[in-house]
Amino acid sequence: MSTRRHEGGSARDEVRDRRYLSACLDLAQMAEGETSPNPMVGAILVREDRILGQGYHRCAGKPHAEVEALTHAGDEARGATLYVSLEPCVHHGRTPPCVDALIEARVGEVIACMIDPDPRVNGRGFACLASAGIRVSHGLLASQALRLNEKFVRFITTGRPYVTLKAAMTLDGRIASAAGESRWITSVAAREEAHRIRYTHDAVLVGVGTLLSDDPLLTARWGRGKPLVRVIVDSHLRSPATARALSGEDGGSTLLYTLANPPDAARRALEGRSRVTVVPVPSRLGRVDLVEVIADLGRRKIMSVLVEGGGQVLGNALACGLADGIALFVAPRILGNAGIHVFSGLSLSGLPEAIPIREWSWREVGSDILIEGRMAHFPAGEIPACSPD
Repeated sequence: MSTRRHEGGSARDEVRDRRYLSACLDLAQMAEGETSPNPMVGAILVREDRILGQGYHRCAGKPHAEVEALTHAGDEARGATLYVSLEPCVHHGRTPPCVDALIEARVGEVIACMIDPDPRVNGRGFACLASAGIRVSHGLLASQALRLNEKFVRFITTGRPYVTLKAAMTLDGRIASAAGESRWITSVAAREEAHRIRYTHDAVLVGVGTLLSDDPLLTARWGRGKPLVRVIVDSHLRSPATARALSGEDGGSTLLYTLANPPDAARRALEGRSRVTVVPVPSRLGRVDLVEVIADLGRRKIMSVLVEGGGQVLGNALACGLADGIALFVAPRILGNAGIHVFSGLSLSGLPEAIPIREWSWREVGSDILIEGRMAHFPAGEIPACSPD
């Protein structure tokens, strides 16, 4: 295997390579929320510091980033250097392998941020290019590239979705009053940002309590919008057939997870709605097993899930070790004992059991603060080994 990690050459070469790879990451991110179940990828073709062509993967089924860059460059691609955020694919999917296009165009070198951990690729793309006489290297900005595609990496390496916990809460961690009133804890700006976060996921998950108290639409009203899979955890099938989330007004579908042998009348009424499916799953402590729900979503090729509540579901997700990331909107107000705690479904005995958050950050959103982070079990800084057969 002649693929090598990036060795840089001169410091000037590395500065140049980092600049173009960083630009590839920026291009890739332009399609955030659009490419599932594929990764986001950006590519730039360069010769003597002149950009010949560039592109990014816009959505599943559309040309890949490398092909867009080659199309723009035309005959000038021969002997040029391709910068790309992820190893070029070597397998047939909805589109032909990118390595074939690169070999046919006779590019001279491919410099990538990271390998593609998809078992169908995982170094084989680099090996194929190298065997055709194309110089290949990877490793620069690998951590940034992994962060960009962390949802894809989680899904493709484990078969389960990347799970983000999202909540809007007061300073003292309350997501609603004791009576269930939660509209609105946070500002308009925070709610708009919450829709953007929804847009970057494939599915949004809530418990039946949230459905009954808020009757949310659970749509992604950001940008041009997109269909979402709505996931309702409803142990005893209490969801009303008239719930707005079941309307499918955005073209998305709904999965209602319940315990085995649900009441026939309730099931018929719910499945009478367009694009609604009732899914019986095993129980855990008398309730729907959330681990089984997430596993089933993975089998349905759902790459990422935004868990929005309520407190029982959010706490249960933490207790079961399902959370990969968090997004907590914090409003400058206090509810005290009159409110419902954001993680009411989580019971810990003391500080030794406290769940650590890593790589966290915060920023102002309107009058509120958004705290984001990754759970300690998710290896956000580790790149899968390049080990083709």
